[in-house]
Amino acid sequence: MAKTLYEKLFDAHVVYEAENETPLLYIDRHLVHEVTSPQAFDGLRAHGRPVRQPGKTFATMDHNVSTQTKDINACGEMARIQMQELIKNCKEFGVELYDLNHPYQGIVHVMGPEQGVTLPGMTIVCGDSHTATHGAFGALAFGIGTSEVEHVLATQTLKQGRAKTMKIEVQGKAAPGITAKDIVLAIIGKTGSAGGTGHVVEFCGEAIRDLSMEGRMTLCNMAIEMGAKAGLVAPDETTFNYVKGRLHAPKGKDFDDAIAYWKTLQTDEGATFDTVVTLQAEEISPQVTWGTNPGQVISV
Repeated sequence: MAKTLYEKLFDAHVVYEAENETPLLYIDRHLVHEVTSPQAFDGLRAHGRPVRQPGKTFATMDHNVSTQTKDINACGEMARIQMQELIKNCKEFGVELYDLNHPYQGIVHVMGPEQGVTLPGMTIVCGDSHTATHGAFGALAFGIGTSEVEHVLATQTLKQGRAKTMKIEVQGKAAPGITAKDIVLAIIGKTGSAGGTGHVVEFCGEAIRDLSMEGRMTLCNMAIEMGAKAGLVAPDETTFNYVKGRLHAPKGKDFDDAIAYWKTLQTDEGATFDTVVTLQAEEISPQVTWGTNPGQVISV
């Protein structure tokens, strides 16, 4: 049976599934930050539970940090408390933390790709809605709530129902100066800010393949702004070249073996999607938004 990329990723991570029950998925990477994790760690502590797989959990400070100084006190009392709690919790539970003074500290959805924590074929979760950014690497990545953060910390699994599938194909080449942000805003202008609700979106087509990894990350980040659960771009040579040599990426023969698997992470010919949206890249102009949601967008 022909499968979409999303279906391949989902099915590869099912730990347990039974009739009339929500499937249980294995989580390959759990990204943690200072805002949505304190209560989750408190829940573990209250029940005497360890972090199930601390080696697959990575923490950084990024939501409430100053852009001008590395002083933990710079952004107010609540931010200071949250960051101090993260330091305490990571030390107690054995989780690697990229704190304010660590060279790898940064926006969680940038840190993951930069350090090779994010890899094709993975399931990735974080207590942040824009976790979908990591889908640019052909990973199934989505945001979760604090109670789910606790569940993943405790079990390295999460119950997830199957989403509907959506293909967004951008055919042809974009004009010079047209960015990934223009492309995704044009898409949202067509679908509306709720057009992807209940779906996992796969972006494809020549204009998508032409994008850098940073551009693809922009697309998948904005999938949330059209209501989607997650966004995906199938991995290719651009992906492999970006990942190669990064800190947590496979090395040597392991990398070659990984690429052999990653090349299978493509939607099969003949696979069907619940929804299909098509745009012509040459028709996309620079975009500008106004109002209260990115669906309020026009060409310039």
